[in-house]
Amino acid sequence: MQDTLTTATENTFRDWIESRKALEPEWMHQRRLLAAEASFALDWPKLERTPLKKRRLDQIPLFPAATTKTAIPPEATDEAAAIVRWRGRNVVSVSVPQALADRGVVLRPLTDALDQEPVREHLGRLLDEREDKVAALNAALWTAGTYLFVPGNLPEPLSVSLEIDLGAEDTALFSRNLIVVGRNSRVLVTERITGGPESAKMLLAHNTEVVVSEGASVQYGSIQQASERVEGFIHRQADLQNDAHIEWLIGEFGSALLVGDHVSQLNQPGASTKSITVFFGSAQQHQDFTAKSFHHAPHTVSDMVARGVMKGRARSVFTGLTQIDKGARGSDGRQKEQTLMLSEEARADAIPSLLIDERDVYAAHAASAGPIDKAAVFYLTSRGLTEKEAERMIVHGFLAPVIDKIPNDPLRDQVWQAVERKIVHD
Repeated sequence: MQDTLTTATENTFRDWIESRKALEPEWMHQRRLLAAEASFALDWPKLERTPLKKRRLDQIPLFPAATTKTAIPPEATDEAAAIVRWRGRNVVSVSVPQALADRGVVLRPLTDALDQEPVREHLGRLLDEREDKVAALNAALWTAGTYLFVPGNLPEPLSVSLEIDLGAEDTALFSRNLIVVGRNSRVLVTERITGGPESAKMLLAHNTEVVVSEGASVQYGSIQQASERVEGFIHRQADLQNDAHIEWLIGEFGSALLVGDHVSQLNQPGASTKSITVFFGSAQQHQDFTAKSFHHAPHTVSDMVARGVMKGRARSVFTGLTQIDKGARGSDGRQKEQTLMLSEEARADAIPSLLIDERDVYAAHAASAGPIDKAAVFYLTSRGLTEKEAERMIVHGFLAPVIDKIPNDPLRDQVWQAVERKIVHD
């Protein structure tokens, strides 16, 4: 029987970590041991509207087979974008435009980048690896991931594509990305997550950390379409310095369970963040999203918008949090969340919150969740449309104001395609 969290012991974790000792520096080995210890002491996250005990996550086999490390050398290309392709735990290929490699851009599997000083400095710095069980498991057992380093003052925006196929062989995948962007550079990241088992459950814990230096800008777009057997935890967090900016463009459509968040730490004056989240649940999917913006410095700006659709017996929870600390005067934090329910069995909660400890600021929130307008459906069907066509038109009208604001054209098209698939097939 494969080890699960129910059957595993601390020795099981230690033995697996020891099997990797020759492949990694000592500091990484020690971090894994500390995280493994923490994972046993911690419970699963307590989410008010998403009880995890019923998911039986402890019974999912955890440990990948210990394998020898195989370095994937980046391939120099003449293409405009850099590309990383994964399948399961393995990075299949890495390609970097030659001109960018010559300027100091580093893109490689994270396992091959542990000798890089920015990796040692920043990896895990933004995560609660000793306070959150999923983060601790990820820190102890991660085997896949990408490292991107962008030097300062690149003359043109850098485009990076992360193609992640979860595969069908593994029952657990622990992965992480680390992105470090130098001063005044611009980076456009597009991540696509697909695949997963068809029968056995898979536990996915996928973390992304983004360090955005002074004056730099990052656009992070991600569309998740994992299989219905995936129980997913996806965490994204950014650390922003003076006048830095990050834009989160998130499309969540797959997984049986998805607990996802994106967090922006606005640490220095002029830092700003914007997020657009589109989600669509069907059948018995359960989606729990959190968007957080922490204003730690004056004249920082955050703007979060989310729109979702629920059908069948799907359930969603969207929590928005804007926190403005004492001294963060002149800051501006806004959030708006809306969810449309297409069936009587679907459920949705929108929970906005503001924590304000400074007077000289602007902060606002709005949230709503409600059923489809039956009068609108009746009107459209009376004009010759079928009920399915009427529902499709209403969903498009509901989502268009948000999706059409996605500035990444290929990502916007992929989001619309995912919406169409949910309407027609699921």
